[in-house]
Amino acid sequence: MKKFFISLLAIGFLGLGFAQNLTIWTHFGDAELDWLQDQATSFENVFGTPVEIVKIDLGEIKQKMLLSAPEGEAADLIVPIPHDQIGEMAVGGVLADMSGFATDSYLEDLNTQAQLAFSFNGKLFGLPMYVEGPALIVNTDLVPNLPTNFEDMMAQAQKLTTDDGFGFLYDIGNFYFSYVWLHSNGGYVFGRDSNSDLVASDIGLDNNGAITGAELMKKFRFDYGLIPTGVDYGVADGQFSDGSLAMTYNGPWAIANYKDAGINLKVMPVPAMKDGTEFSGFMGVQGILMNQFSTNKLAAANFAKWLTRPQAQISLALLTGKIPSSNAAAAKVADDPIIAGFSAALANAEPMPNIPEMGNIWGPMGDALTVLLDSQDSNVSEILHEAVKQIKGQ
Repeated sequence: MKKFFISLLAIGFLGLGFAQNLTIWTHFGDAELDWLQDQATSFENVFGTPVEIVKIDLGEIKQKMLLSAPEGEAADLIVPIPHDQIGEMAVGGVLADMSGFATDSYLEDLNTQAQLAFSFNGKLFGLPMYVEGPALIVNTDLVPNLPTNFEDMMAQAQKLTTDDGFGFLYDIGNFYFSYVWLHSNGGYVFGRDSNSDLVASDIGLDNNGAITGAELMKKFRFDYGLIPTGVDYGVADGQFSDGSLAMTYNGPWAIANYKDAGINLKVMPVPAMKDGTEFSGFMGVQGILMNQFSTNKLAAANFAKWLTRPQAQISLALLTGKIPSSNAAAAKVADDPIIAGFSAALANAEPMPNIPEMGNIWGPMGDALTVLLDSQDSNVSEILHEAVKQIKGQ
């Protein structure tokens, strides 16, 4: 018990033996919810603090926090929530700054992008738990020799596109997935200032790099003949599950279904071009938020730390395949090929912007992708310039 007590102090837990109950809101279900309940039970056994877990649909959490927190009717913690949802809540004043609860050792062990994802206006508004985002997923029965570079990937994809199957498909009209091509060539959503804060007025979705990336997308359809009109997430996902698609670009949420379908697969980054250009797109981070109006912040902070300690992240990763935000935890599960593949793909990914202005991006960019992919003669530069004008309200 003495060694255990010392280890708790070493990772920054604050005090022992709280009486006031904690309330948690979560969108977790199934195995994840069981894991959270187990963690709450073990936390109560150590600290004496009961934890009530309330399941709420993810799409309802932000609005409930904005309306209920000032009235004293919201949970102490949200466990977890995607980082791109924090901006509006931070501006609304319902999130506590957790910088004071994050020890130096915790921050040093934290994935850099994960920390950036939960930072807003110079404050840390959440403790990251795990990261997620797309990678290249390969059916190894159809592609026994993994592509060594992007040009090889395209050549194999073209060869495997026949009357009976497809070489490479993904949800090409979805900006979340297609950002990889724009970003890797020098495009960006928002720039950052000297403090690494996002600058909403600095939009790089129509610069030369973004135009180059969008031209590559047109090649997928019109030059390489890979992605026909009408392909969306459901089509690509279904074709891969059926075993008729060789390669797709999707996230860890899809892996369970592919395995259930009996697909032998490999997860890897989109291979770099022969000239050395590497590909990286969006990444998401899910973490724990604290209610600014909570009257039990000390116990809430301790439970947040309990859930984000490396041992907890390792157990969640082994149970669900989620990629830990803790570098120490990630190293412990690096021998899992799925986790390792997504980790490699997300190593240089960009956290989706977490400022409220990100909401202005999706519509215009989705429309732009639809128009530019509609014809081989589409003017990519004009289309992207018009999209950015719409985003800026011009």
